[in-house]
Amino acid sequence: MCEVKLVDINFSYNNTVALENISLTVSKGDFVAVVGPNGAGKSTMLRVTAGLLKPSRGEVSIGGKDLLTAKGHGLIGYVPQNYGKNIMGFPATVKEVVALGLTLGSAATRNNHQAAKHITSHMLELVGAENLRDRRIGELSGGQQQRVMVAMALAANPELLLLDEPTSGIDYEASAKIYELLGTLNKNLGITVVMVSHDIEKAVSWANKVACINRKLCFYGSSEEFEATHAQARHLWYYTG
Repeated sequence: MCEVKLVDINFSYNNTVALENISLTVSKGDFVAVVGPNGAGKSTMLRVTAGLLKPSRGEVSIGGKDLLTAKGHGLIGYVPQNYGKNIMGFPATVKEVVALGLTLGSAATRNNHQAAKHITSHMLELVGAENLRDRRIGELSGGQQQRVMVAMALAANPELLLLDEPTSGIDYEASAKIYELLGTLNKNLGITVVMVSHDIEKAVSWANKVACINRKLCFYGSSEEFEATHAQARHLWYYTG
C-alpha cells in the first residue's frame, strides 16, 4: 500500500493557472474519487501525481519517496483518459499490450520470458479478461479495453493506481463492472486508488474519500462528509434558485 502526499502544488498552462495551492494526503489503502466541474484541473492533478507534468511549485511524494524514485521502483500505475480511442488501430494482441506494462517493472521480470508470460496471464485473469488474451486490442468494446488498460497498469505490481475517467465513453453495465473491479483491487489487494470521475454519485459510492477540485482544493474528506455537504448544497440551490 502507498501513501501519497501533494504539498502546495501549483501548475499553469502558459499563463493559465490550472492548479493553485493543492495540498492533500492520500493514506495507504484509500480509494479517492477526484471530482469537480469540467476544466477544473482534475486530470492535471492526476498527471502531476503520476509525474507526467512538473508543477511550477510544490512537491509530490509516493510512499515516502520522491516521484522519480517512486516511478523507478514501479510504484505507480497510470491509466489515462480515453486510452482505448488511441489504440483502435494498434496492431497488437491483448496479451502484448498488457506485457508493455512490464517495462516499468524490475529488469529481472522483463528479461525472464516465463515470468513475464505468467504475470501477463495473471493480470488478465485478475481483471476478468483472460479469454481476450489473443484478441486484437482494437477489436474490443470500450469496457473490455478499459479492463486491459487496468491490467497493463497493474503488470509492474504498483502500489498506487491512478485512473483518469476510466468509465468515460462506455455503457452503464461496463461502467459498473469497472467500478466493481477497482473496488476489488482496493479492498482485496490493498492497492491505493485515485480516480478522476465525472460520475459523482457512482464514484462516491465506491470511494472512501473524495477530493473536489476547482483549480483549488474545495473539499477533501470522507465520502459520507462529501455526500452530506453535496446534499446541503443542492438543497440550498433548490430553495433559493
